[in-house]
Amino acid sequence: MKLDLKEMNNRLEEALSNISPEDMDKFFPIDTKPKGWVSIEEHLPMMFAIDIMQGYSVYKVRDKNGNEFESSVADHDVWYYRAKEQEITHWYNK
Repeated sequence: MKLDLKEMNNRLEEALSNISPEDMDKFFPIDTKPKGWVSIEEHLPMMFAIDIMQGYSVYKVRDKNGNEFESSVADHDVWYYRAKEQEITHWYNK
């Protein structure tokens, strides 16, 4: 079945208007990470969807000596191990 954009938009609006609060929390969770400097042992930075064409998101980070610099995050799990090698301890959550 082929849908035009107007029909798809109507179906999406209908689905979103009928979504339960439980499903809203499940599918669209609120970011609960603290703002400011966050330890990489507590939370990891993640790539923003808007940066998908770039392939990474840029974050301000801090190392164990207090030096601040930028770091690129694509896969946050891989980034964690690279960050440990670079002695990064925190990232800045705007």
